[in-house]
Amino acid sequence: MRCEVDAMAAVSSWLRRLGQGLALAAALSGAAAAATAGPLAWPAGRDLVDQTGAAVDEARFAGRLRLIYFGYTRCPDLCPTALMTLTQALDDLPPALLVRLVPVMVAADPERDGPAVLARYLDTFHPAIVAVTGPIAAIDALAAAYVAPIRRHDGIVDHPGDFFLVGPAGDLLERLPSATTTPEALAGALKVALER
Repeated sequence: MRCEVDAMAAVSSWLRRLGQGLALAAALSGAAAAATAGPLAWPAGRDLVDQTGAAVDEARFAGRLRLIYFGYTRCPDLCPTALMTLTQALDDLPPALLVRLVPVMVAADPERDGPAVLARYLDTFHPAIVAVTGPIAAIDALAAAYVAPIRRHDGIVDHPGDFFLVGPAGDLLERLPSATTTPEALAGALKVALER
């Protein structure tokens, strides 16, 4: 019996170390991928539009930082919480910094979230937030560029719960988990990035 317990403990310890090693490898490969990824451009001709119906492409963001969030209007909890966190963080930014930032909600459910729906939804949140929608293929290509796949099934939309801070050149600067980032922490991260 003692041999079995010792063997099980050894296997358990080995599995724990293996799991830690795999988690570290995944984290390092993710960081390496983010560091070596090219610019995350939003090319023209993809039929992306904002909540007013105006076309959206890379020129829209010229010289400014972007804070990207993928979400949808029927989301019961994650999206409204993330957008309220973002709203509170934006309220803490001085106007001189806020003009150097474009906060963007990308519609993860573009078939249901057209411009008019997004415009009504954003009325609750900070007026600086821009919503982007368009064909599913274009939205999914954007999400893939951010290594943030979106899955749609049975009316449910599985989407990333992170904020993506993107520099003026389209480089991914930081990925912040919206569920654990406070408005104060988000405002602080934005201030640091905007004051560079």
